[in-house]
Amino acid sequence: MVLGPGESYLISPSTPHVLAVLNDKPGRGLVVAAPSAFARLIEATGTVDETEPIDMALFDRIPAEIGDEILAPPRTLPCA
Repeated sequence: MVLGPGESYLISPSTPHVLAVLNDKPGRGLVVAAPSAFARLIEATGTVDETEPIDMALFDRIPAEIGDEILAPPRTLPCA
């Protein structure tokens, strides 16, 4: 599913998915998640500076604590 400005999409629980910006313009989104443990993952692992290295130990630990399963490393897109 490719979304444009102002569009939305509901991702059902337990559905494997990836979110990505597919051009060189900044992307912004509003994520509403329930239960809100997902917010802990974003708060702990999110970064404003994408040139910083990803703390993979942290990225592995937080999802395990909140019951999420990470299917691929951050910044990985599925094959087209």
